[in-house]
Amino acid sequence: MDPEARVVEAILVRGDRVVASGTIREVGSAAGTAARRVDLPGATVIPGLIESHVHPVYTGLTQDWVDCRSPLRGSIADIQGALRARLATPGWVRGWGYDDTLLAEGRHPTRDELDAVSRDRPTILQHISAHFLVANSAALAAAGITETTVAQDDPRFPRDENGRLTGLAWEIEAVSRVVAAVPPLTSAGVRGALLSSLRLARSRGITTLHDLGIGLMAGSEELAAYRDLSAGGRLPVHVVGFLCGDQALPAIADGSLSFEPGPSSRGRFRLAGAKFWSDGSIQGLSAALRVPYMCDPGHCGDLLHAQEDLDDMVARVHRVGGQAAVHANGDAAVRATITALARAQATDGRRARHRIEHCQVTESDDLDAIVAEELGVSFFANHVYYWGDRHRDRFLGAERAREMDPLARADALGIRFGLHSDCPITPMDPLHTIRTASTRLTSGGDVLGEAQRISPERGIRAMTLDSAFLVHEEQEVGSLEPGRRADLVVLDAPVTALGDPSATMPRPVRVMVDGRWDT
Repeated sequence: MDPEARVVEAILVRGDRVVASGTIREVGSAAGTAARRVDLPGATVIPGLIESHVHPVYTGLTQDWVDCRSPLRGSIADIQGALRARLATPGWVRGWGYDDTLLAEGRHPTRDELDAVSRDRPTILQHISAHFLVANSAALAAAGITETTVAQDDPRFPRDENGRLTGLAWEIEAVSRVVAAVPPLTSAGVRGALLSSLRLARSRGITTLHDLGIGLMAGSEELAAYRDLSAGGRLPVHVVGFLCGDQALPAIADGSLSFEPGPSSRGRFRLAGAKFWSDGSIQGLSAALRVPYMCDPGHCGDLLHAQEDLDDMVARVHRVGGQAAVHANGDAAVRATITALARAQATDGRRARHRIEHCQVTESDDLDAIVAEELGVSFFANHVYYWGDRHRDRFLGAERAREMDPLARADALGIRFGLHSDCPITPMDPLHTIRTASTRLTSGGDVLGEAQRISPERGIRAMTLDSAFLVHEEQEVGSLEPGRRADLVVLDAPVTALGDPSATMPRPVRVMVDGRWDT
């Protein structure tokens, strides 16, 4: 992953740094006779993979929730049965991962259907996108959400034809309002969930990840957990964090929050900036598009903030030296986000590499503006595999679906982008993500947007050096050049296999972080 894209026989690691690379003879000479030699016959060594958008605490917590994903649960009745089985355990009943478009009923479950599981035990069910949630009557009451406390026309809490709340919480703010009623997690619970996810990440060849929403599930406990675990030397991988905006902005205002804009030597965690949402999800019909959804010709989705409000939020992070990362799936949201990020940078000329997260649907002028403003992008390439068929046949139509996640176009323009899983939305499996970017295969077996394919080598660069670039760490990690941190992963097959869907998927067999092999 150096500028010449060299392939070498050997590297020399001293302490936590790569100090030489080249032929076995060259590296052996630099190493001296006392060096420990590790032979890896038939293996391929690449820089440690960088997952540029994931939610570790959320991922860890889902291990203890009821799995309601399809095809495991094909109907609302299946979900009800799985939730009932959890009634033997005390506390709130929590399910996650349902996808209304994959259920036999083709719709979201309702409050009444969760009441049929239990009217007394608070029960909530989170959508696979994390942008929606269904609550039973007990959970709504615990959150103080009733027909009298919520405005009749509040779109965040839809009502049925009789004016009664359906139990659906629409979009992140409404979801957070319900989740806030759940008894808070203990510090030990947050740390356990976090460590579980980070160990999984390391086993998948990830040596650095970007947490795009610290505080989303457990508030201030998440940031405290990172800082505590980092200070104690207990983080399995490096983490670059972005604090949820609703927590970052008040802390910026009272002067209690500061950001670290570049690599830190004080442990494996640093807080780089803040995360905002400008729209929702395409599969939830809440992403903001310029042209209506194919399945709903009168509907384009909605921006979550007025332009002036988004401008202000981003500018406040920019003024104190942080990076802003903004979720934008639809092209209307991408345009609003570019505008906000550009206006923030124009205030002082600082090129902060503010980021657009997901960037699913774009127009050519959007990509041109990203180049002109030197913005960062992390593409949610996994959408092609997990939702591509439905984006083509239901939500976007064939033309727009072919052009979603326009990796080849972005590459041709010189955009340095990351790729991500958004785990737990899709599995944290970077090699599968790279294969999807290389093949554009959907879960239905079709190639969606052949012209937007990139090579496996380009996919690896996206998940190493270019993801490091997104957070100003390209001089620290992302390549195995001398002077870089000794973060690497050993694969049991050549990287070219990632571009061949008939080939066995390469596996990470050994991982090194800071010059130390996995334990």
